Amino acid sequence: MMKKVVGILIVGLLIVTILPVGSSIAQPAAEKHINTLTSQIEIKIKGGWGIHAIIKNIGTTDLNNADMTLALDGRMIFPGFKDNVGTLDLKAGKTQLVIFPIRGFGTTNIELTVDTTTETSSGMVLGSIAFGVK
Repeated sequence: MMKKVVGILIVGLLIVTILPVGSSIAQPAAEKHINTLTSQIEIKIKGGWGIHAIIKNIGTTDLNNADMTLALDGRMIFPGFKDNVGTLDLKAGKTQLVIFPIRGFGTTNIELTVDTTTETSSGMVLGSIAFGVK
C-alpha cells in the first residue's frame, strides 16, 4: 500500500511539473496583463521555473541602475526567496527577460517593482516552479 501511495505522489509531481510549461506555451494570452504607467516601462509576469518577468522600456531614455524588487508573500516561501532585490540597465526600446529563482509551496502574491512601475500578480509555487500566474 505504501509503495502505491509513493508511486502516485511521484507521478502526480511529474505531471504538475510538466503542465505549467505546456500551458504557458499553448496559451500565450494567459500571460500577465501589461502595466503601462508614466514611467514608460511595461512589465509582464509569468510562471515556469521561477518567476519570469519580461520588462520593456517603451520610453526614449535609457534606464541606468533602475531599482528592481520582487516580493512574494506566501507563508511557505523560503526566506531567502521572499524578497529579491537588484538593479536593471535597459536601453530605450529594448526588452529584457529576468528570471527570479523561487523555493517554496502554496499560493503567493507576487509584486514586482522596476523603477517606479509596480505590477502585481498571484500564483502557486511548487518547489522551484510557479504556475497559474495571473
